Amino acid sequence: MKKSLAAIASAIVVTCSSAAFAATPVPSADPAVVAATKQMMASMKIRDVMLASLKQADQQMPAQMAASMNAMIDSDATMSAEKKAEAHKKLQEALPTLTAQMHGVFSDPTLVDDMLAEMVPLYAETYTLDEIRQLSKFYASPLGQKMLANMPTLMTRSMEISNRVMMPRVQKMMAQSAQSIVGK
Repeated sequence: MKKSLAAIASAIVVTCSSAAFAATPVPSADPAVVAATKQMMASMKIRDVMLASLKQADQQMPAQMAASMNAMIDSDATMSAEKKAEAHKKLQEALPTLTAQMHGVFSDPTLVDDMLAEMVPLYAETYTLDEIRQLSKFYASPLGQKMLANMPTLMTRSMEISNRVMMPRVQKMMAQSAQSIVGK
């Protein structure tokens, strides 16, 4: 039972967390483009946007984790009703600890710095110096500022939509796979 809950928790974290992807080294970029990118990100207030996004994710993650993990337990065709009830109980007992651990990840003061350190070279390799300047001009405009102000909410709601659309399909596939494996 502990192994299945651990596997479920791991699946949720891998599915829902961008931190689960390994950092891919980016080739070194033109120092002028790197400097312009850092300046653009500062004018975008990207740190504030990221912190707001992480705060929203931190607030919503416990409910998303609980819903996903409960659904995975419910769809496990290999478990009896008694085992499912036991798994739900253990999950309820484990949720405060999982929530605290997730909060620790989302509130780590080095998280944003580490993400920005990876993002600057990515932008610098993706855009030319002129394009970075054009982006900076856009983000300084009223529409750019509106986009930045709405970005955390848009990202959170987009993730919720993705999860709502994707999770039933993943759960169905997992249930079918479990039945085909058990049924053989």
